[in-house]
Amino acid sequence: MLVLDADTSVVNPNHCIEEYIDPRVDIVFYERFFNWEIASGNYLVRNTQFAKDFLLRWANYGRNAIDYLWWSGSDNGALHMVFLETILPSDSQEVKNCRNLWLKARAYDTYVPFVVCVRFYLGATRIWPQRLKLLRRAHGFCRDWYNTGGLWTERDFLIHGWKSQTVRDNDWASPFYKDIELSRCGNNYDGWPWKPDKKVKIEEIRHLIELAENRSARTFPKNHLVIPFLDQPDIAQCYPNCDINERFSSN
Repeated sequence: MLVLDADTSVVNPNHCIEEYIDPRVDIVFYERFFNWEIASGNYLVRNTQFAKDFLLRWANYGRNAIDYLWWSGSDNGALHMVFLETILPSDSQEVKNCRNLWLKARAYDTYVPFVVCVRFYLGATRIWPQRLKLLRRAHGFCRDWYNTGGLWTERDFLIHGWKSQTVRDNDWASPFYKDIELSRCGNNYDGWPWKPDKKVKIEEIRHLIELAENRSARTFPKNHLVIPFLDQPDIAQCYPNCDINERFSSN
Protein backbone atom coordinates (compact mmCIF):
# COMPACT_ATOMS: atom_id res chain seq x y z
CA MET A 1 0.00 0.00 0.00
CA LEU A 2 1.19 3.50 -0.84
CA VAL A 3 0.45 6.16 1.79
CA LEU A 4 0.52 9.75 0.52
CA ASP A 5 0.15 13.24 1.95
CA ALA A 6 -2.78 15.13 0.45
CA ASP A 7 -0.37 17.62 -1.15
CA THR A 8 1.56 14.93 -3.03
CA SER A 9 0.91 14.42 -6.73
CA VAL A 10 2.22 12.60 -9.78
CA VAL A 11 4.28 14.82 -12.05
CA ASN A 12 5.56 12.11 -14.36
CA PRO A 13 3.26 9.20 -15.34
CA ASN A 14 6.15 7.37 -16.99
CA HIS A 15 6.99 5.79 -13.63
CA CYS A 16 5.18 3.18 -11.55
CA ILE A 17 5.27 2.73 -7.79
CA GLU A 18 6.34 -0.87 -8.40
CA GLU A 19 9.81 0.49 -9.19
CA TYR A 20 10.21 1.26 -5.49
CA ILE A 21 8.78 -1.93 -4.00
CA ASP A 22 11.65 -3.87 -2.43
CA PRO A 23 10.88 -7.55 -1.71
CA ARG A 24 13.52 -7.54 1.02
CA VAL A 25 11.59 -5.19 3.32
CA ASP A 26 8.07 -4.47 4.57
CA ILE A 27 8.12 -0.66 4.82
CA VAL A 28 9.95 1.89 2.66
CA PHE A 29 10.54 5.45 3.90
CA TYR A 30 12.66 8.30 2.54
CA GLU A 31 14.58 11.25 4.00
CA ARG A 32 13.29 14.78 4.13
CA PHE A 33 15.69 17.02 2.28
CA PHE A 34 16.13 20.02 4.54
CA ASN A 35 16.81 18.33 7.89
CA TRP A 36 17.50 14.61 7.30
CA GLU A 37 14.32 13.55 9.10
CA ILE A 38 12.63 10.32 8.11
CA ALA A 39 9.57 11.59 6.25
CA SER A 40 6.31 10.47 7.82
CA GLY A 41 3.83 11.60 5.17
CA ASN A 42 4.67 9.31 2.25
CA TYR A 43 5.69 5.69 2.54
CA LEU A 44 5.23 2.20 1.10
CA VAL A 45 3.97 -0.56 3.38
CA ARG A 46 3.44 -4.28 2.85
CA ASN A 47 0.55 -6.14 4.50
CA THR A 48 2.59 -8.12 7.05
CA GLN A 49 2.44 -8.61 10.80
CA PHE A 50 5.67 -6.67 11.24
CA ALA A 51 4.28 -3.70 9.31
CA LYS A 52 1.01 -3.74 11.27
CA ASP A 53 2.87 -3.83 14.59
CA PHE A 54 5.19 -1.03 13.48
CA LEU A 55 2.30 1.22 12.45
CA LEU A 56 0.40 0.53 15.67
CA ARG A 57 3.43 1.37 17.81
CA TRP A 58 3.87 4.55 15.80
CA ALA A 59 0.22 5.50 16.24
CA ASN A 60 0.29 4.77 19.97
CA TYR A 61 3.14 7.22 20.49
CA GLY A 62 0.57 9.95 19.90
CA ARG A 63 -0.69 9.34 23.43
CA ASN A 64 2.68 10.14 24.98
CA ALA A 65 2.37 13.93 25.24
CA ILE A 66 3.35 13.95 28.91
CA ASP A 67 4.36 17.60 29.01
CA TYR A 68 2.42 20.43 27.40
CA LEU A 69 5.74 22.20 26.72
CA TRP A 70 7.09 19.18 24.84
CA TRP A 71 7.91 19.90 21.18
CA SER A 72 7.57 16.32 19.98
CA GLY A 73 7.71 16.83 16.23
CA SER A 74 4.29 15.17 16.10
CA ASP A 75 4.17 12.07 13.86
CA ASN A 76 7.68 12.72 12.55
CA GLY A 77 9.20 12.59 16.02
CA ALA A 78 7.28 9.46 16.96
CA LEU A 79 8.37 7.77 13.74
CA HIS A 80 12.03 8.25 14.62
CA MET A 81 11.54 6.72 18.06
CA VAL A 82 9.72 3.67 16.69
CA PHE A 83 12.29 3.32 13.89
CA LEU A 84 15.18 3.27 16.38
CA GLU A 85 13.40 0.92 18.78
CA THR A 86 12.87 -1.46 15.86
CA ILE A 87 16.57 -1.55 15.02
CA LEU A 88 18.00 -1.49 18.57
CA PRO A 89 16.74 -2.94 21.88
CA SER A 90 14.27 -0.47 23.38
CA ASP A 91 16.11 -0.46 26.71
CA SER A 92 19.56 0.04 25.17
CA GLN A 93 21.61 3.07 26.20
CA GLU A 94 21.44 4.38 22.64
CA VAL A 95 17.64 4.40 22.60
CA LYS A 96 17.55 5.94 26.08
CA ASN A 97 19.90 8.72 24.96
CA CYS A 98 17.72 9.64 22.00
CA ARG A 99 14.51 9.36 24.00
CA ASN A 100 15.90 11.73 26.63
CA LEU A 101 16.74 14.29 23.96
CA TRP A 102 13.26 13.92 22.48
CA LEU A 103 11.53 14.52 25.81
CA LYS A 104 13.64 17.62 26.42
CA ALA A 105 12.66 19.27 23.12
CA ARG A 106 10.85 22.58 23.63
CA ALA A 107 11.18 24.02 20.12
CA TYR A 108 12.42 23.00 16.69
CA ASP A 109 16.02 23.94 17.56
CA THR A 110 16.01 21.59 20.55
CA TYR A 111 14.13 18.89 18.63
CA VAL A 112 16.85 18.71 15.97
CA PRO A 113 19.40 17.05 18.33
CA PHE A 114 16.94 14.17 18.75
CA VAL A 115 16.81 13.66 14.96
CA VAL A 116 20.61 13.79 14.80
CA CYS A 117 20.83 11.27 17.65
CA VAL A 118 18.56 8.78 15.89
CA ARG A 119 20.34 9.18 12.57
CA PHE A 120 23.72 8.81 14.29
CA TYR A 121 22.79 5.48 15.85
CA LEU A 122 21.16 4.21 12.66
CA GLY A 123 24.48 4.84 10.92
CA ALA A 124 24.98 4.54 7.18
CA THR A 125 22.74 1.49 6.86
CA ARG A 126 19.83 1.94 4.47
CA ILE A 127 18.25 -1.52 4.46
CA TRP A 128 17.24 -3.69 7.41
CA PRO A 129 16.08 -6.94 5.74
CA GLN A 130 12.52 -8.11 6.41
CA ARG A 131 11.88 -4.82 8.18
CA LEU A 132 12.71 -1.34 6.91
CA LYS A 133 14.33 0.61 4.11
CA LEU A 134 15.29 4.30 4.15
CA LEU A 135 15.81 5.95 0.77
CA ARG A 136 18.41 8.69 0.47
CA ARG A 137 17.44 12.34 0.03
CA ALA A 138 16.22 13.12 -3.51
CA HIS A 139 16.30 9.39 -4.37
CA GLY A 140 12.85 8.40 -3.16
CA PHE A 141 9.62 7.92 -5.04
CA CYS A 142 8.75 11.45 -3.93
CA ARG A 143 10.62 14.69 -3.27
CA ASP A 144 9.79 18.20 -2.05
CA TRP A 145 9.04 20.79 -4.72
CA TYR A 146 10.85 23.72 -3.10
CA ASN A 147 14.36 22.49 -3.88
CA THR A 148 13.80 22.91 -7.61
CA GLY A 149 10.78 25.22 -7.82
CA GLY A 150 8.32 23.91 -10.39
CA LEU A 151 11.05 22.16 -12.38
CA TRP A 152 11.15 18.41 -12.78
CA THR A 153 13.04 15.80 -14.74
CA GLU A 154 12.39 12.40 -16.31
CA ARG A 155 13.68 10.80 -13.11
CA ASP A 156 10.92 12.33 -10.96
CA PHE A 157 7.69 10.50 -10.16
CA LEU A 158 5.85 12.19 -7.26
CA ILE A 159 6.27 15.73 -5.94
CA HIS A 160 5.35 16.74 -2.38
CA GLY A 161 4.15 20.14 -1.19
CA TRP A 162 1.81 21.16 -4.00
CA LYS A 163 -0.98 23.13 -2.36
CA SER A 164 -3.46 25.00 -4.53
CA GLN A 165 -3.53 27.93 -2.11
CA THR A 166 0.23 28.47 -2.46
CA VAL A 167 0.53 28.40 -6.24
CA ARG A 168 2.64 31.40 -7.25
CA ASP A 169 3.71 31.92 -3.63
CA ASN A 170 7.43 31.74 -2.86
CA ASP A 171 8.24 32.00 -6.56
CA TRP A 172 6.51 28.70 -7.23
CA ALA A 173 4.33 28.26 -10.26
CA SER A 174 2.57 25.01 -11.05
CA PRO A 175 4.26 22.80 -13.69
CA PHE A 176 0.82 22.49 -15.31
CA TYR A 177 -0.90 25.31 -17.18
CA LYS A 178 -4.30 23.95 -16.08
CA ASP A 179 -5.71 21.13 -13.96
CA ILE A 180 -5.02 17.54 -14.96
CA GLU A 181 -7.99 16.17 -16.89
CA LEU A 182 -8.62 12.68 -15.54
CA SER A 183 -11.21 11.92 -18.21
CA ARG A 184 -8.53 12.37 -20.89
CA CYS A 185 -5.90 10.21 -19.21
CA GLY A 186 -5.29 6.98 -21.06
CA ASN A 187 -2.61 5.55 -23.30
CA ASN A 188 -1.28 8.97 -24.26
CA TYR A 189 -0.50 12.29 -22.58
CA ASP A 190 -3.66 14.20 -23.49
CA GLY A 191 -4.63 14.58 -19.84
CA TRP A 192 -1.25 15.98 -18.74
CA PRO A 193 -1.10 19.74 -19.48
CA TRP A 194 2.58 20.28 -18.70
CA LYS A 195 4.27 23.62 -19.19
CA PRO A 196 7.03 22.84 -21.71
CA ASP A 197 9.68 24.84 -19.85
CA LYS A 198 9.17 22.99 -16.55
CA LYS A 199 10.68 19.69 -17.64
CA VAL A 200 14.46 20.06 -17.64
CA LYS A 201 17.55 17.91 -17.95
CA ILE A 202 18.89 15.94 -15.00
CA GLU A 203 22.04 18.10 -15.03
CA GLU A 204 19.98 21.21 -14.23
CA ILE A 205 18.17 19.48 -11.38
CA ARG A 206 21.50 18.17 -10.08
CA HIS A 207 22.81 21.73 -9.88
CA LEU A 208 19.71 22.87 -7.98
CA ILE A 209 20.01 19.87 -5.66
CA GLU A 210 23.63 20.82 -4.96
CA LEU A 211 22.58 24.36 -4.05
CA ALA A 212 19.79 23.02 -1.84
CA GLU A 213 22.15 20.59 -0.12
CA ASN A 214 24.58 23.38 0.72
CA ARG A 215 21.74 25.60 1.91
CA SER A 216 20.33 22.87 4.14
CA ALA A 217 23.68 22.31 5.80
CA ARG A 218 24.25 26.03 6.24
CA THR A 219 20.85 26.75 7.81
CA PHE A 220 20.61 23.59 9.92
CA PRO A 221 20.16 24.60 13.61
CA LYS A 222 23.48 24.01 15.35
CA ASN A 223 23.19 25.75 18.73
CA HIS A 224 21.95 22.65 20.54
CA LEU A 225 23.62 19.90 18.54
CA VAL A 226 24.75 16.88 20.53
CA ILE A 227 27.42 14.33 19.60
CA PRO A 228 25.94 11.19 21.16
CA PHE A 229 29.07 9.40 22.37
CA LEU A 230 30.73 12.62 23.57
CA ASP A 231 27.82 14.54 25.09
CA GLN A 232 25.73 11.62 26.35
CA PRO A 233 26.36 8.46 28.39
CA ASP A 234 27.88 5.59 26.50
CA ILE A 235 28.66 2.97 29.15
CA ALA A 236 28.48 4.67 32.58
CA GLN A 237 24.76 4.09 33.08
CA CYS A 238 24.60 0.54 31.75
CA TYR A 239 27.95 -1.01 32.80
CA PRO A 240 28.57 -3.96 33.03
CA ASN A 241 25.47 -4.98 31.08
CA CYS A 242 25.53 -2.58 28.12
CA ASP A 243 25.51 -5.42 25.60
CA ILE A 244 23.36 -7.90 27.50
CA ASN A 245 20.54 -7.75 24.96
CA GLU A 246 22.94 -8.42 22.11
CA ARG A 247 24.41 -11.42 23.95
CA PHE A 248 21.02 -12.91 24.64
CA SER A 249 19.75 -12.34 21.11
CA SER A 250 22.76 -14.13 19.60
CA ASN A 251 22.21 -17.33 21.62
